[in-house]
Formats: sequence, C-alpha cells, structure tokens
Amino acid sequence: MSTTSAPLFTLLEDNDQGYDRAEVDQFMARAREAYDSGRGMPLAEIRQASFTMGPGGYDPAEVDSALDRLEDAFAGAERDRYIEQYGEDAWYEQLHHRSQPLRRRMERPDGQRFRTPAGESTVGYRQSEVDRLCRELEKYLDGENPMSVDEIRTITFPTATAEDAYDEAQVDAFLDRMTEIMASVG
Repeated sequence: MSTTSAPLFTLLEDNDQGYDRAEVDQFMARAREAYDSGRGMPLAEIRQASFTMGPGGYDPAEVDSALDRLEDAFAGAERDRYIEQYGEDAWYEQLHHRSQPLRRRMERPDGQRFRTPAGESTVGYRQSEVDRLCRELEKYLDGENPMSVDEIRTITFPTATAEDAYDEAQVDAFLDRMTEIMASVG
C-alpha cells in the first residue's frame, strides 16, 4: 500500500513548466532536518539551490519565495545562536568584519568596481546601474539607507557590452555575499 503525501507547493498542470517535485521535496526535507537539529545549513547552499524544470511540478515562484524565507530563517537562527554564545556586540563586530571586503569594492570609483566581460561582444550588466546600486549599498552599510534583502534578491540590471558592462558572474557573487549579510541583520 503506497501513501502519497500532500504537495508542499502548488502543483502546475502538465502543460506548464515547474520544478521537479521530488527534487524540491528532498531539498526541503534536508533543510527541515538541518533546521530542527540546530546544525544549520550554509546560506549559499539555499541560495544556489536549483531544480530541474519539466511539465507540471511545483510552481517556481512559490518555491523561490519559500527558499528566500528559508534563507532568512537560517540566517536568523545563526545570528541568535552566535549572540547567545558571544553577545550582541560580538555579532555586530563579525558583521562589520564580513562586510569589509564588500565595502572596499563599493568604494572603488564608478566603472572600476568589477571586471568587464571577456571579449568585445560579451554582454554584462550595465556599469552605471551596478554603480548606482553600490552607492545605495554603501549608504545601507552606514545606516543611512534602509533597504530590504528582497530588494537585492530581486534586482535586475539592463545589459551592456564591452567597456560599458560589468562581468555578471562577479557582480552576482558580490550580491550573494551582500544578501548573506543583509539576511543576517534581519
């Protein structure tokens, strides 16, 4: 006799593309076990989770939103454990230390914060838009510009080529680190 568990997320019709249900269920089960055990899960693992797309399956928007909430929950639990063990001042000192490499990059002049894409015709993110965000993030780190972590998670940049562009992979890695810090703040 087989038992079918209730789906964790909305299941799409077979003519719509969704995330593979078994892959998502397996990841969510591992995350729940890690959270319940108190051992945690690397935030990068949550952010980098990807699932096979196919007919039917889970609604990608719902799963992606759940992953964002999961990242926030793990970041909050990590913060709470650290504060309990070492104190709040130590937590803020650690955040300050983790933000320094990002801050040094943000302090670079416009057009020089990240490398340009390789090759003349390679497309990347428009420098002026990335530079604008970096200035906003500097203010955020200085406590002068309230921003939510979701603003960073959902940001999109117009594309550009050659010297008017930044390498997408390098900018994305920077934004991942910034997301970790912002999620840790709560």
